[in-house]
Amino acid sequence: MAWTLLTATVAAAATAGYAVARCPATLDDPAAPGYLGILAVLLAGYLGFAVRAWRRPAPGRRLGTVFGLAAAVSWAIEIWAGGPARLDRPLERAVGGTFALLAVVITVAAGVVAGLRTRDRRAALQTGLSAGFVSGATLFCLAVVMTLTSLGALAARDDYRREFATGHSHAPDIATFLVGDILAAATAHLVINLVLGAIGGGLGVLLAGAAREA
Repeated sequence: MAWTLLTATVAAAATAGYAVARCPATLDDPAAPGYLGILAVLLAGYLGFAVRAWRRPAPGRRLGTVFGLAAAVSWAIEIWAGGPARLDRPLERAVGGTFALLAVVITVAAGVVAGLRTRDRRAALQTGLSAGFVSGATLFCLAVVMTLTSLGALAARDDYRREFATGHSHAPDIATFLVGDILAAATAHLVINLVLGAIGGGLGVLLAGAAREA
């Protein structure tokens, strides 16, 4: 788990750096210093957890990694369906909604499953946190790379073109707008996925305690 998270975190930092280097005008957005600063703090926290996991092995982290990777793939499919896939609206909503829900369920389920299987509070918590960390870092890489490799398809979407045309964005072109948007969204997922994992870990702790007392 430690190496998986370490690799994903370093890759996320490199991917973010490449995205900004490719579209440097993203830094002109007044919101950029805020979300990029938050991104730096979050990635430092992710890196710290990875180093701690490497130095102090704990039960449950391997299972959490499996759940985290599955959740990240589910989130990525949801993003793909709502972006480069260019599906018709009903199918887009159906696929995107299904995989978004699946990603949430998988992330929360990690700690719950560990709690029920092991009846170990620590293992349940570590499994949930690991799922959140791994899914967050992995999704960040997948989402940003997906956007960078499909800018043409995304720029052709009517909804993105309308959003860009509203003038609320300070981006000089739609490619810069799309890159800034995914960086902000992926940064938010670093928090969202970790919170979901922590919720699952907390539920797992409760279930493990109840199972041991039964």
